[in-house]
Amino acid sequence: MIDIIIREFDERDAETVSRLIRNNLTFVNSRDYEPAVIDYMCRLFTPDYLCGISATRTMFVAEENGKVVGTVGLEGDEVCALYVDPDVHGRRVGERLLQRVEDFALSRHVHLLHLSASLTAVGFYEKMGYRSQEKEESELFGPAYIMTKLL
Repeated sequence: MIDIIIREFDERDAETVSRLIRNNLTFVNSRDYEPAVIDYMCRLFTPDYLCGISATRTMFVAEENGKVVGTVGLEGDEVCALYVDPDVHGRRVGERLLQRVEDFALSRHVHLLHLSASLTAVGFYEKMGYRSQEKEESELFGPAYIMTKLL
């Protein structure tokens, strides 16, 4: 396993995390979504937006050798915005981030998590024990699956 540090998001991470999310959307999620959806999401995840949502959401980043390579958030019982640098896909960074969020949720007495999984990420979440409940369609975000996991 690679040496990854999972720590809480800091506003100084906003520029790097924004770039990471946009790269992931552009080079990974774009295989499953229309250009208009990718464009909207890339415009949404600005550094200012990330700083704003960090006020209501606990956010974590994964760091490898001082470089941010992933991010995830938790708002109440909802796992939000799990993105991993495409250059480190397949190296368990996403698993580590998700485990950190699940541990954090349990420490807050949250035992049932839910999330909206992109078409791109459904298989990953299934491997991590999440189960699909229903498919949703959004004009802005495209199709996704509502998934849950009992911790």
